[in-house]
Amino acid sequence: MRIMMTGATGFVGYHTAKALLAAGHELSLLVRSVDKMLGLFGEDVIHSSVRGDFNDAKRVKRALDGCDAVVHCAAVVNTSSDNAEQVYQANVEGARQVIGGALDSGVSRVIYVSSITALYEPTAQYLDQDSPPGRGIAQSGYGRSKITCEHYVRSLQDAGEAIYSTYPGSVIGPDDPGLTDPHKGLASFLQSGLAPLMPTGNQYIDVRDVAQAHLRILERGPEARRFPLGGTYLPWRDHGRLLGKITGRYFMPLWVPPYLPLAAGKLMDKISPYLPIETPFSAEGMQYATEWVIMDDSFTSQCLDLAFRPLEDTMREALISLLRKGQISARAAGRLARE
Repeated sequence: MRIMMTGATGFVGYHTAKALLAAGHELSLLVRSVDKMLGLFGEDVIHSSVRGDFNDAKRVKRALDGCDAVVHCAAVVNTSSDNAEQVYQANVEGARQVIGGALDSGVSRVIYVSSITALYEPTAQYLDQDSPPGRGIAQSGYGRSKITCEHYVRSLQDAGEAIYSTYPGSVIGPDDPGLTDPHKGLASFLQSGLAPLMPTGNQYIDVRDVAQAHLRILERGPEARRFPLGGTYLPWRDHGRLLGKITGRYFMPLWVPPYLPLAAGKLMDKISPYLPIETPFSAEGMQYATEWVIMDDSFTSQCLDLAFRPLEDTMREALISLLRKGQISARAAGRLARE
């Protein structure tokens, strides 16, 4: 197939593009930076590319020309309340332009890469492919945009369109073209040497497993339309143990009162517009961190015949990649720096 992609220079998009290319498919990429694309893929691998934003209808139409399928990975990811309306409008308009444009162009299959955020409901026992769209957390344009896009995509799915949704949890692994929030979180653990003891935990999935899921959906065209990709759940109390096992370091347990992360996130929302750098630390992010709801992706594993990599292996490779890129120090990496 010839497949149009957005977000191919991001983490999930990059690995999805590599998996599609390795399987023999052709790619047409819509990218904001051609230089970054060339740095990642080289000059002779991508069939065609269009420089532009995913909410530019003319650029989207050019990238869609002659394509059989679409993978829409791109999104503005920011859980801060700062610039919430701009984030919301960009993501909602982008989804409508890319997915709506794909249907107008007659493509056979579309994958919309959503997020666990679109289904998040703090009172739910678990989340799966049958979970309704979440209620969201009002501060974030990102969270609200994912829920709005979820309603839009489901309306098209209910009308019989071959649109597939995937819902990744915290995606980690090697070869991150930037530094995504889950990797920033792991780096902060290593740099601080602390293991915060907070309620609930986090759920991690290998980026290559996400990419493989996308490949199998496109090639198989299953009847099901929604695919959770939560991965392995790791309680916060076990983060220090696992990181210690991988690095050979000791992480000091630090009890954190349940109210403190949320209060700190609210404070950061207020002061972030005045800071010289962006931070993922926000009230919404802290609610996800301390009130995580486990996503059950057993349906995805069975339907796509997909076995997820062990979390320890994925986290080890993620840390090695961060070390090689200079995003964590040799001291922080412990014995990984000596292997």
